[in-house]
Amino acid sequence: MKDKNKELADLLVSVSENNDYAFRVFYDLYYRNVFRFAYYFLKNREACREVVSNVFVAVWKSRVSLRQIVNVEAYLYVVVRNEANRYLKRSQSRPRSLSLDDVPAVVLDRRGDVSLQDGEASDSRLIDSEVEELLNRLVGDLPERCRMVFLLSRSEGLSVREIASMLSISESTVRVQIKTAVDRILEGLRRYYPDLKLITLLLLLFSDRL
Repeated sequence: MKDKNKELADLLVSVSENNDYAFRVFYDLYYRNVFRFAYYFLKNREACREVVSNVFVAVWKSRVSLRQIVNVEAYLYVVVRNEANRYLKRSQSRPRSLSLDDVPAVVLDRRGDVSLQDGEASDSRLIDSEVEELLNRLVGDLPERCRMVFLLSRSEGLSVREIASMLSISESTVRVQIKTAVDRILEGLRRYYPDLKLITLLLLLFSDRL
């Protein structure tokens, strides 16, 4: 049992270090479990295939946190649940298809104000590339545990209780780590963009850019 646990731990570390082969091994190892979890929620094989793909994409995006996961199956179950819920919400909201031209764009202007613009603003960038790079750098500069908790909360939508259980830490520790991450990121954004309003900073921080 110890050998298997050590092998799994080594595998997760390899995946977190961008090892494509290790991720393929991880995929093969957990595909059946992920599909079974998805089927529990969806009862539809075609829907399960889409959700399973999304789950492994989500895992890959959050791979840096894998080395700290204590219970991998519990982690995957939560990710599957979240992806299944997203799928069901999308399915319920599909009666009328929307064109991109129907959706107003949120644009960050040079003064740091957020404004809504119509389809003619398609040439404008939603967020300057330099701001996006700064956000990624600020998240990357967080202490490892702090970054991992923040990404699990923000990217995977896990609750404080779920993160605490998954990492075998207290819920108060999770809350402190999330607050620390948000405070540091906002501080970094303000340092480089002192004129940005707080609401704009929060929109940047909690957009899908991270």
